Amino acid sequence: MKQCNTFEDLQALGTEKIHERTHISRDKVELVMTKSYSEIGRVQFMGYISILEREYDIDLSGIKEEYTDFCRNNAEMLVPKQSVILQSPSNSKPKWVLAGMILIIILMAGGYFLQGKMSTEPSEEVMNLTTSAVEVADEIKDINGTENNETNATATVVSPEANQSSVVPALIPAQSVASSKQLIIHPKYKVWYGMIDLSSGARVQKITGDPIIIDSTKSWLIVLGHGRIEIEFLEGKTLLNDKNTVHFVCEKGALKQITQQEFIERNGGKNW
Repeated sequence: MKQCNTFEDLQALGTEKIHERTHISRDKVELVMTKSYSEIGRVQFMGYISILEREYDIDLSGIKEEYTDFCRNNAEMLVPKQSVILQSPSNSKPKWVLAGMILIIILMAGGYFLQGKMSTEPSEEVMNLTTSAVEVADEIKDINGTENNETNATATVVSPEANQSSVVPALIPAQSVASSKQLIIHPKYKVWYGMIDLSSGARVQKITGDPIIIDSTKSWLIVLGHGRIEIEFLEGKTLLNDKNTVHFVCEKGALKQITQQEFIERNGGKNW
């Protein structure tokens, strides 16, 4: 097995190999390897780093210091962690739904009472009252069904163990953006990204949830901590839904997805 001496060596190993050896969940490995510091609490992060140091016999004190400096200088970017105790169950019904059901019961009871008091043939007003109550009940039932479906769908998308992948060899054809001045990447969730200017070697990295604007008149190497993004270009938009790290190259106005190995080769043997 190849000896790992630096954090970059761990990045080159890839999420899957680190997960198999350390048993740290893939999504947490991905956050650590992409330095998504704002997405990990201090106790968790230091614990993961300690496991990596033990398993690979490597000193990662520099990464610990980098994380500490980031937390000190970017307190506003840190994501507050929800309390498990205070978190309400996903299938709990909103209070307004319960109030609506109580109101329906009252209306229906009042309708039946008026119907019995007036005559054996219900008046038009009573019929309208009970019909409206039934319609409201059906509407609330439909709403509850929709909420449950949306909850289930969301659970499927964000499950960290779901095996999601997207192979897009050329997201944007070169001819479709040849005259375009810029491409825009819209992250669906906050993401760490890094860009390398191939002509000058200049690098920029940031954690953001805002659109990432790319000057397509230049050549770039681009890496994102996850691939849940929408890419906007001259002729339309392209959607990508990949929970893993994604790599791109932008040349001659064309943005193409590449493998991590090709990224490393173009980057002089470095993962970042």
